[in-house]
Amino acid sequence: MRMDDDSYIYSTIKYNLFEYMRDHNKRYAFRQPCTDSVGIGHLNDLMDEFLKDNPNATTPELLEHYHQDRKLGFYNNWFMADISFFLSPPGSTFLDIVDRSHIMYTQRTNDLLIQSTLARLFLQPKEIQWFQDFTYQHVTISRRKVESGCPSVGALTRGEGTDLLQWRMISERFNSSFDPACDIRITARKNACTILHPSGEMPRLVCPPNSTYDCVGAEMCAMESLGLKEGHYLNEIVQSSKTW
Repeated sequence: MRMDDDSYIYSTIKYNLFEYMRDHNKRYAFRQPCTDSVGIGHLNDLMDEFLKDNPNATTPELLEHYHQDRKLGFYNNWFMADISFFLSPPGSTFLDIVDRSHIMYTQRTNDLLIQSTLARLFLQPKEIQWFQDFTYQHVTISRRKVESGCPSVGALTRGEGTDLLQWRMISERFNSSFDPACDIRITARKNACTILHPSGEMPRLVCPPNSTYDCVGAEMCAMESLGLKEGHYLNEIVQSSKTW
């Protein structure tokens, strides 16, 4: 399990996450889905060549989902994984190709995209866990001169079971921690997100389909901004991830 030192869990988790993963045959878990595209072109080229040489590494169904939106991924500031997945083929084989390509250094291709690509292509949706039953926060603060001190990436995401009063207290404390000069706005969308983001920036964090989920933060988006195929893929994960 990875949890960055600027990530926060605001809920009591009353069960053993590791036991849950083992008991339900889960090999990868995340808290927040997202989209990202930094360095993705070179990663796509490597994966396309890999799948050309190893056509049996994935399934037609997973490949179809992947081709719909290669930018769809999983925030890995908090994640859990079966380490053997990354240490055995086809995952380890592709990771070795990525290492030898040096695209993480020359193209800034990030670990989020690499991990998400492996999970999406080499694991079945039922092997991936989307934990939604604890309130979680990870936000990157901008250091750019114009937006210094404002949220630039990330979110505070309400967990299922977090009552409205508690959520209001947590989210209001989150909101008040930023300078009013950030010009942060709140937008509500039915069956999607409560979105808070700097003025003029496109939100892009994916919220669960057909839910009244609440998220506040930067660079987030509602479910309707994704196509039908991406929503279907995430919904397959949701259906096998119920812990609440």
